Amino acid sequence: MPILTALSLVSLVILVMLGNWQYARYSEKIDAPAIEEQVEERVLLRVLIDTAHPGFAQQVYGFANSEPIWRRYVPGTLEATGETVIAMVEATGGPEPVPVKLSDLPETVTYEGVVSQKEASNSAFSLTDDPSENIWYSLDPAKLAENLGLADTPRIVEPVQMTVRSAADQTRARTMLNPYAFAKPIDPLPPERHFGYALTWWGMALGLIGVYVALHRARGRLKF
Repeated sequence: MPILTALSLVSLVILVMLGNWQYARYSEKIDAPAIEEQVEERVLLRVLIDTAHPGFAQQVYGFANSEPIWRRYVPGTLEATGETVIAMVEATGGPEPVPVKLSDLPETVTYEGVVSQKEASNSAFSLTDDPSENIWYSLDPAKLAENLGLADTPRIVEPVQMTVRSAADQTRARTMLNPYAFAKPIDPLPPERHFGYALTWWGMALGLIGVYVALHRARGRLKF
């Protein structure tokens, strides 16, 4: 059965390569510093929120730990320097945003974060923004500033660890790593997960060999 044999060999090579690739990712991550340590220039920040502003927090759609979230960005001032910024204060989990007035937020937030001059992250695949509802599907600092009535485009402040509130119950919250605080996209999968994937691919390769041998042995093509 030459066709079956050729297909089996190709499949075997692919499965082994996938296993090796996952093991290489495991090795890279096990030797790499913790994800939190990869954030450069993070400092302890105290942001004074402009709660006198009559508007709402700007909500930007995103993902964290493979779940949809809405990040809340507000106008504020860095206490240490007096610089006007747009700061991410918290997020809500779930596919639908939960509007919040700036006046309903605390007057200050303190966290370890980064301050950066972010560029617009517009994508052709993003849904249409709705400025009238303070809803955004891509982060565009200039548009956020315009919607908040700010004359200039301030820098963006991102916490390294963010608070994610339940959309159904805002009093329930959890803390998780903020992937948007990193200059480059991060892979949140722990190294142990890659090792498990490697074992899965290698196991499938061994299973393919077993099925191949059993098939030919059952048909009398292999004798030991």
